Amino acid sequence: MASVYSKRNILYISWFDWSLGKSINRSTKLIDTPSNRKTVEKKATELQKSLDKIKDEAELNALIRGATIKTAFKHFLKNNISKHKNTIYEYNHFYKLFTSRFNENNVCTVLTKLSVEDWLCDVKKLDYKQNTLHMYYKQCNHFLNFLFEYKYLPIFKINKEVKIRPEVKEIITFSDEEIQIIFNGLGCKNSNFRTMVYLAYYTGLRSSDLLTITGARVDLEKNQLSYYSPKTKKYYEVPFHKDLLVVLEARINEVNNGPLVCFKNASNMSLAFRRYLKSLKLFGTGYSFRVFRKTFISQASEYMDISTVSKLVGHASITTTAKYYNKVELKRKATELDKFVGLKGAE
Repeated sequence: MASVYSKRNILYISWFDWSLGKSINRSTKLIDTPSNRKTVEKKATELQKSLDKIKDEAELNALIRGATIKTAFKHFLKNNISKHKNTIYEYNHFYKLFTSRFNENNVCTVLTKLSVEDWLCDVKKLDYKQNTLHMYYKQCNHFLNFLFEYKYLPIFKINKEVKIRPEVKEIITFSDEEIQIIFNGLGCKNSNFRTMVYLAYYTGLRSSDLLTITGARVDLEKNQLSYYSPKTKKYYEVPFHKDLLVVLEARINEVNNGPLVCFKNASNMSLAFRRYLKSLKLFGTGYSFRVFRKTFISQASEYMDISTVSKLVGHASITTTAKYYNKVELKRKATELDKFVGLKGAE
């Protein structure tokens, strides 16, 4: 630790130079007064912080030089430990395929622009869905950026022609007729299931978000509710639709301050809903509980500005909401186009 001492009434700073392996003493040429000592002690503290930083960086670089892919990936997982379990699963899934080509006990420097691009070209040939292939590319990109950031590797850029793009799928929503069928059939379901469906349709929230809503988090007088989003790791407070009031009031009378939707997890919610759709003979391709969220966003975008919709459903970025908003804009354009008269008098 850098320290201050006085010699012949002159203040000195002493510190240990780890690179030389010995202590260094330097005169400040300042007289030992209370004011000067305070100033020099502050400089000594700043000097020690600077020395510690240089030492840490040197030790890190020494560790990173010659580090194996396995060591780097452990470091990568440690830094991302707070990510959602599905994301961690994708990281490990990518790593398994990645190390089928690159020996994890090899040093990171075997990963070059050419070798990684060659691996990605082979990934493209796998008999998987496009979005699965994109997942491998996306997680590979995350891992490479991590390696660049911590100087495990010199920076290089993947050629744009090698990148694996995601599949752009049509946004699936429930039609008005299907929504009517879904709600008409709720009479034979218990209050837990009914509340789940009503909340999903009228709020557009994620399944995992709905599981965090309790009776204590609902203000019936102000028509507001709060929830915690496991995906964004944030708390939100939003207004709820007036049509939810009766349903929420009845459910709160049953559960008091407890959870309004009682399922073990989001997967169980989806499974219960798929069984319900099957009983209603609604077999649309891609139909799942998540379709409620897409339906809400699409319908709400017809009447509200995009930023409001984005906040209501807890999107981290407005660009996500824009995917649905653009679909609505296309409908509006088609409606406006019908107003075009064309050639007057044409038969």
